[in-house]
Amino acid sequence: MLKLTHEYKRVVALISDLHVGSRFALWPEDYTSPFDKSNISAMMNPGQKKILSYWKDFVKTCIDFKVDSIFLVGDATAGYNPKEHGMYMMTTDIEEQIEATVRLLEPLCKGRKLAVWRGTPYHESLATNIKIHKAIAERLDGTYFDAVANLRLAPSKRVANVAHKSTGAVMYPETAMGRDMLTLKEAEALGYLPTKIDVIIRAHRHKWCHIHKRGVHFIQLPCWQAFIPWYGAVRWYTRMQPDLGGAIMLIDSKDRIRVFHFLYPAVHIADRTLKF
Repeated sequence: MLKLTHEYKRVVALISDLHVGSRFALWPEDYTSPFDKSNISAMMNPGQKKILSYWKDFVKTCIDFKVDSIFLVGDATAGYNPKEHGMYMMTTDIEEQIEATVRLLEPLCKGRKLAVWRGTPYHESLATNIKIHKAIAERLDGTYFDAVANLRLAPSKRVANVAHKSTGAVMYPETAMGRDMLTLKEAEALGYLPTKIDVIIRAHRHKWCHIHKRGVHFIQLPCWQAFIPWYGAVRWYTRMQPDLGGAIMLIDSKDRIRVFHFLYPAVHIADRTLKF
């Protein structure tokens, strides 16, 4: 057996799409509403408890890897779900969702740098006039980057372009990701970009994918929410099965980027198998 030892300048945990507030997603244990003292966690179903166990395992993994920073790439909360009038929700109260998200993130973010991006306008629940992800960043002493940011991961020279919304392709999303990598190089060559970009980090699709070509990585992040039975997902049932988990990105002493994914077995809540 070969044992290799590496030195890393940066170790960054990559997470997105927690969708805290959904009955199909991550939720903290023993969470009591500050407003009426009700134990919202008592509503957790077995699938949510399984997802929470995955989350705890990932947090432990990040600690073991000596992660120095956390990238929270949008859709941390579910929002108040106006299209379905609050169906499938633990709570539609935005303040409770923020508080529950902070509760989950505290063990992971303690003593580490936190960078936060906003997600989709729908889950951001913009009509509430509350900037959800900005509030989460402030609560955890993190930095809020709004929709997109180019971050130089000092002391390395590598630059990450980070945003929530990913390129779109229902079938063969890898083709769309490859196209984005090509247009990135074109934009760099034409001088359109403020800096050379070494890694593109996206979320939103609830699917894991990592493509590495010479000079650029594309990282598509998994999520922390089981399949949800909204009409679009039901229509494309097999395509919309999510990947659960997170990733850790490392930059070594020679500025090489390595990415480890941590994916967990599927959890079925809305589409669990029933005896009839």
